Amino acid sequence: MEFDVIIVGGGPGGYVAAIRAAQLGLKVAVVEKDNLGGTCLNRGCIPTKALVASAQLWHSVKNAGTFGINIEGASLDFRRVMERKEEIVANLVKGIEFLFSRHKIQLFRGTGKILGSGTVEVATAEGGAEQLTGKNIIIATGSEPVLITALGYNGQTVITSNEA
Repeated sequence: MEFDVIIVGGGPGGYVAAIRAAQLGLKVAVVEKDNLGGTCLNRGCIPTKALVASAQLWHSVKNAGTFGINIEGASLDFRRVMERKEEIVANLVKGIEFLFSRHKIQLFRGTGKILGSGTVEVATAEGGAEQLTGKNIIIATGSEPVLITALGYNGQTVITSNEA
């Protein structure tokens, strides 16, 4: 398939570039192996802020008595806290997907590999592969956490945003 722009990576750099290119009238493809939005939206900034908001509210409820407000029988439903966080993330991902649809951006789910000038191969999780060609390629693959065991990383007590 032929495109004006192929973007490898659907995180904040990739999806914003895709939307802007499409707004400028270009035919755009995005290759993403995970959910759109990258680490920030799916495992980093946004989920963290949702959890912090719940923690702050719980702290306020527990300390309401200092303001003369008596709240008896208050309890924390951690399962619901986590569900709320997941709902926020899912809604934001759906928002990006809507913008892709609205701007006719084609999303290819899989791992992108640049084969040469203007050619990207997309390997799917199911084992298939498809080649895309384009005039321009943008690499917006983001980053992965560095797993430094010498600094204590073990995935359980010392974790990255992936485990969190």
